[in-house]
Amino acid sequence: MSKSPVASPASPLEEDDTSSTLTLPDGRKLGYAQFGSPTGRPVILLHGLACSRFDAAYFHEVGQQLDARVIGVDRPGMGWSSAHPTRTLLDFVEDVEHLIEHLKLDDCSVIGVSGGGPSALACAKVLPPTKLKAVAIIVGLGPPDIGMSGARLVNRIGFPYGFRYCPPFLNRWFWQQDYIGRVDLSDEERLEMALRQFEKSKSKMPAKDLAVMSDHDFYRLPLRSTREGFAQGFDGVLLDGKLCCLDFGFKVEDIRPDLPVHLWYGKQDVFVPANHGVQLEKRLGSRAHLRLVDETHVSLLVNRKKEILENLIKAM
Repeated sequence: MSKSPVASPASPLEEDDTSSTLTLPDGRKLGYAQFGSPTGRPVILLHGLACSRFDAAYFHEVGQQLDARVIGVDRPGMGWSSAHPTRTLLDFVEDVEHLIEHLKLDDCSVIGVSGGGPSALACAKVLPPTKLKAVAIIVGLGPPDIGMSGARLVNRIGFPYGFRYCPPFLNRWFWQQDYIGRVDLSDEERLEMALRQFEKSKSKMPAKDLAVMSDHDFYRLPLRSTREGFAQGFDGVLLDGKLCCLDFGFKVEDIRPDLPVHLWYGKQDVFVPANHGVQLEKRLGSRAHLRLVDETHVSLLVNRKKEILENLIKAM
């Protein structure tokens, strides 16, 4: 295991950074970071698309309050995790299993955020009852056959078509139109770009997003997380998006019936429409606990994180 400080000035939690790597049996590295209470109930967080292990920092303070140890994991080709160009969703579960063993966790729960939803569902399908006690999907993508009705145009195109069929150079160009993908700039320059984008679009923003994104400090964690997401270039992110658009390799209906799966979706979400939560609930049946709340894709995690974590820990 190696450990070193991460020297980005944009992180609000530098003093709490516990980024580490473990070496997997095939020689690849798996990057992870721990937040919240070091001795609390273990919660493995699977980050959103183009993000990284630092998404777990959203739960740092509430993790301390609720005695939860929140462990963010970089998927292959992002952050500190080695690339794995031939991987599937189910292959990544093996990496998670090795992390559980490496950290000597008796058991855990899993959170999947946005583009991390498919990987969390894969964990729900594979991890045994002795290890996995509960799952929370937060505005997470379901299987691609659900469709993207209700999403904004760019998301209806991107999922399931863009990531599957768009040439890599065009995908890279798309990401670089937003501050998220401009990792060639300093974080100060990326923040300035984010604020300019906000000023241009705020008149059309939902009130929930406006309240969150008016606070300049909000951007610091996404800046840190996405810089790590693109740390190895764009290939890892593009493969991650493509896997969200392909057949998952398992049926959601086959997830074990005794596993609590909490589904959190926003009624105002135009990135991952609430219908994904509705359809997942139908496929999961009695094991699902669906919460449709008056939030957007961005505001739900910010405004409901304590409630999400509290309910998840109770279900373990």
